[in-house]
Amino acid sequence: MELTSGQAYPEPLDAIVLAGTDSNPRRMIEGQNKAFLEVGGEILVCRVVKALIRAHTIGKVFVVGPGDRLLKALDGMAGDINIVEQSGGLLSNAWEAIRASEEDYRDLHGADDPLRPLLFISCDLPLISSEAVDDFVGRCALADSRADTGFAMLAGVAEKASLKPFYGQGSVEGIHRPYVNFSNCRVRLANIYVGRPRTLTNQEFLETGFEHRKAEKLKNVVILVWKFLGQHGGWRAAWLTLRLQLTLMASKKRGRLYDWLRARNKPEDAEKSCGDVLGGPIKMVITPFGGLSLDVDNEEDYRVLNRRYAEWSRIGPVETG
Repeated sequence: MELTSGQAYPEPLDAIVLAGTDSNPRRMIEGQNKAFLEVGGEILVCRVVKALIRAHTIGKVFVVGPGDRLLKALDGMAGDINIVEQSGGLLSNAWEAIRASEEDYRDLHGADDPLRPLLFISCDLPLISSEAVDDFVGRCALADSRADTGFAMLAGVAEKASLKPFYGQGSVEGIHRPYVNFSNCRVRLANIYVGRPRTLTNQEFLETGFEHRKAEKLKNVVILVWKFLGQHGGWRAAWLTLRLQLTLMASKKRGRLYDWLRARNKPEDAEKSCGDVLGGPIKMVITPFGGLSLDVDNEEDYRVLNRRYAEWSRIGPVETG
């Protein structure tokens, strides 16, 4: 996993913001689409779009979700912002935005470019900053430059050290979520990716993976393992998923079993398994900005993020390694 940046793509990336849906009650917080919640006095989707517009590595921004509400929320905001009407679930919405970006590129250049990288990001990141976006894109460009061919997906992950500042202390509330325990690091998925979606041969499985990515929930783990078994390379991916879950369970008491399991959890094995299932090379890229991993996951997180926003928004990057 990459720990340093210092590289850039030839051109700024189009960014795709997934701004949810108004029709799925399971994805709402306090009865509201997360995109339109306020944290620190600002609507979340506005905060995310503003950070992207200010980032040097980002060009055009495509926001997909409920069009009328997005037009109203983003009205008057400077920058090349394009509203894309939602069409269904997560993957369907993502592809609507991808196609909008491709059409715009085709109009400008007269041809398609399936190898052109895009940035994908969640709408509900109150601790996002343009610096965090530029840093992540730079790290992805560096990882791509060191590979024989560009990765199909570069997934952001945050290490424990960058998330510890957001823990609670004593009576002070915080957010502490489980980690994926690899042999050389403990990480959580961030909510930011760089990808070349046209190079993935099993794009349909993306929605399954994202739907059940909350690995701390045993139900999600079981469903994901079952789904893996029907995919190319699925047995290997299923076993790795189970082993990571066992490691998480063993981490509560530590001891020899935890040490034995964790020593066998190699990041490169996870990357290969994900790549086999999705049909394209995958790379995990560390972001030192732990706030990119703190989305509004539930109502309690929303309350904590609101109460501690002023303090947490001042926390900068935490490098490790």
